Amino acid sequence: MVPIMSKAPSSKPSIIKAGATAALLLAHTGATAMALSMASPSSRPIDPHPRPDPPPAAPHERASSFSFGVIADVQWADADDGTNYAKTVRRRYRGAFRTLGAAVDHWRARSLSPLPSDRPLFVAQLGDLVDGLNARLGESDLALDRALRELDRAPCPAVNLVGNHELYNFDRAELARASWLRRGDREFYSFRPHEGWRVVVLDPYQIALIGHAEEDPRRLEAVALLAERNPNVSPDGADGGDWFDGMERGSPDRRFVPYNGGFGKEQLDWFAEEVTKAAEAEERVIVMSHVIIHPKACGGSTMAWDYEKALDIIHSINQNGNDAPDADQDGVVVAVLCGHDHSGNYHQDEMGVHHCTFSSPLNKGTDGKAFGMIKVTPDGMEIRGPKADDLLPNVPRR
Repeated sequence: MVPIMSKAPSSKPSIIKAGATAALLLAHTGATAMALSMASPSSRPIDPHPRPDPPPAAPHERASSFSFGVIADVQWADADDGTNYAKTVRRRYRGAFRTLGAAVDHWRARSLSPLPSDRPLFVAQLGDLVDGLNARLGESDLALDRALRELDRAPCPAVNLVGNHELYNFDRAELARASWLRRGDREFYSFRPHEGWRVVVLDPYQIALIGHAEEDPRRLEAVALLAERNPNVSPDGADGGDWFDGMERGSPDRRFVPYNGGFGKEQLDWFAEEVTKAAEAEERVIVMSHVIIHPKACGGSTMAWDYEKALDIIHSINQNGNDAPDADQDGVVVAVLCGHDHSGNYHQDEMGVHHCTFSSPLNKGTDGKAFGMIKVTPDGMEIRGPKADDLLPNVPRR
């Protein structure tokens, strides 16, 4: 089959405001209609909490659209407000938990929409559900259980990503036994939430100092890489000293620190196969990763160690469609959704891929609304929320 073609962005996204709700429109072109499939992407046990029955669908419903919830870096702990490591940003630990509850209430309310495409099929929980502070407090299991209970109230399954704070609280052996993850040790996989669409979930800590057993080859690869790229970092990843000593501000080498990680060859080979299969099946792809894949979608130091290789895979599969007959069609990969950088950011790259980095509820606690919904249509992705700027900041070019 002919792969879906890609093209550079031709117009800027726009903000549509209606009352207290804002929606960010991320346009793509040339999509074809797809049949509705409401199959659940998760194998998690059935939600023990009662969920309201949605009203019947409106007769004019467009079966080619679907929605899902999104939240990133809840990072909650039962602790007084604190700060980041540099002591420059306040962290509202309990407020973040209450924001998670407000997010679940929002998704439950959206599940009552008369339009099936407005009801969330799943929740993209983009990692760092609990803060590393819980490990120091001896409350890792308790904090995780409370957060998962909140997510269990949602009207749909959660797709939970692995972030660095999961690995501060639990090692890979523990995550491999976790029922709230798919695999835990190698948490990369794909699923089809809707006909014509594939979601690819990446694990950016396959090569990492954190989470792995001391002699795990993936950890040893990380030790060797950091020794070469950033000798300021101790092989055990311990705090102390200046990890950025001698590095220019804005240098991409600043990403070689313990709170980031790499995808690794095994996962990147798999990723390339997945997007190729999607192209052959005439599917479009949404990528999810806790750590960021484009340097312009963050402050410049929270990218995956091997982000260039991941970007090359995305751009290659999109570029491969340029000789197809219909030059108005988009690329295979249309969006990359991330967390990790609490301030959030947005960038549309030269291949038209939307890189969305969602803000953390830690920033504002109950004073903010860093959560929302993403509606995927044949023409674009619409990011909706009670306050869209709290979820995705209003940066230039958004």
